[in-house]
Amino acid sequence: MKLSERAWKHIRERHPEVSNYKERIMEVLAEPEIILKGRRAERKAISRTQTHLGPKYLVVVYQEEQSQKVIITAYLTSDLKRVKGETVWRA
Repeated sequence: MKLSERAWKHIRERHPEVSNYKERIMEVLAEPEIILKGRRAERKAISRTQTHLGPKYLVVVYQEEQSQKVIITAYLTSDLKRVKGETVWRA
């Protein structure tokens, strides 16, 4: 798993509500409840997460490069139906 400084900066700037959940982002990527396939070959690892805003879904968007998961972004949502993609795997 790889979280570059550039991706972490993007997450903190565009999705500041997630900035306290860096460790949880890595946990979701390692053990997701759901994996979706996005439109541009990206994947979305999703797990329920208790946050300071209450229970939410943490969505970690990543690409697989040379058998390594490279994080693109991460965000919280309360509506799983708004996360687009085809289900690849479900726990």
